[in-house]
Amino acid sequence: MGHTCPSMGERIPLATDHRKQRFLDWLCTIKEDRDPPNQYELAPMLGVHPQALVKWKQDPEFLEEWQRRYRKTVGSPERMQRVLDQLYETATDRTDPRQVAAAKEYRLAVEGVAPTRVDVSVNARELSDVELAELIAETAAREAVARDDV
Repeated sequence: MGHTCPSMGERIPLATDHRKQRFLDWLCTIKEDRDPPNQYELAPMLGVHPQALVKWKQDPEFLEEWQRRYRKTVGSPERMQRVLDQLYETATDRTDPRQVAAAKEYRLAVEGVAPTRVDVSVNARELSDVELAELIAETAAREAVARDDV
């Protein structure tokens, strides 16, 4: 799904949506190298409300592209796993002088650029009636699914 072109009311495909492409590039950049450092500062640069970025990260097409780019960024999952295993081994070896550095790198790698669920607190007063109704419906749907899984 792309975003809606306000002037024409038609959806712009993800592949040609420059704002989503820029956000994907930003998401697949190592956190320490991201400019700006957080998505709330990035949103105005893309000309969107920060809540739009949250919604994009919930879109199945966007998530699929994010996963594809993430895999391309880190290489094969097997190679990444070997690196993580070595970092973990060093990070948990109290006799290794590189323990602290390895622990930091392991934490950064695990937190990395992988897609994660982000819960964002939103001031309901800042939302339109439609946005509030959508947010309530999405939350109710997630809760219903979670209760069925238990």
